[in-house]
Formats: sequence, structure tokens, C-alpha cells
Amino acid sequence: MKKILLAYDGSRSAEKALRKTFEIAEKFHSAVTIMTVAPELYLTELVEVDRKGILEKIRADAEKTMQKIQKRARRLRTVKTVIKQGDAAEEILKTAKRIKADLIITGSHGRHGASKFLLGSVSAKIIDHAHCAVLIVK
Repeated sequence: MKKILLAYDGSRSAEKALRKTFEIAEKFHSAVTIMTVAPELYLTELVEVDRKGILEKIRADAEKTMQKIQKRARRLRTVKTVIKQGDAAEEILKTAKRIKADLIITGSHGRHGASKFLLGSVSAKIIDHAHCAVLIVK
């Protein structure tokens, strides 16, 4: 397992997935890419200036989060971070393909949660369309 892609959204299950990623990467000396995806804003009632301000704040928060994760990952061989904007599952799948990931790791539910018996929609889409192995952490 040379390359691992972790999809991280700050949720409880994403934190568990982060710890599992570190564990696996340390054991197999894997390169890790940790990514987060900011959602598209389709708020038509906002003027463009307000929309841009919200997007900049989301991006700044994502960058701070990725910097904190980089510090936590110091003992790993290689850790890169990626911030994208758009549909989470699509961006994760594109990034996995681009970096030629051997494994995608993600939490079972995103920040919006779901019934504990249902897999999150992003996780389900990743499982259905990934070109590599997928580990869903509950």
C-alpha cells in the first residue's frame, strides 16, 4: 500500500478515519494525501460579494484544519494536503485517480450525519465508483 487518500471533513467519523490512516501509513510506510472538499454554494439570494466572502472563510478554515493535521502527522513519511471545492464524492474520486491511490479512507458519515444504520451518501458513492480499495471507518 504505497499511496493512501484520506477524505476528511472534520466529523467524528473523519477523526477516527484520520487515526486509522496514521496507523496504516506508519505500518506500511505509505505516502498519505489528506483532502477536504468545500461545498459549492448555490445561494441565489446572496450577492456575489457575500458569496465570495463565505467561500474565502470556508477555504481559510479548511487551510487551518489541514495545517493542524500536518502537525499531527509529523512522524509519517510523506503527507500532502489538498483542498478542493465542489461535489465531495466526485472530487475525492478524481483526486484518488490523479494520485493513483491504492486505498481511499473515509468516515462512514459526514458532518451532516445520518442514521447510524445507513452509510453516508459520499461514502456510498466512493465505494460504488472507486478504482481502488476503500476503507470506511465507523
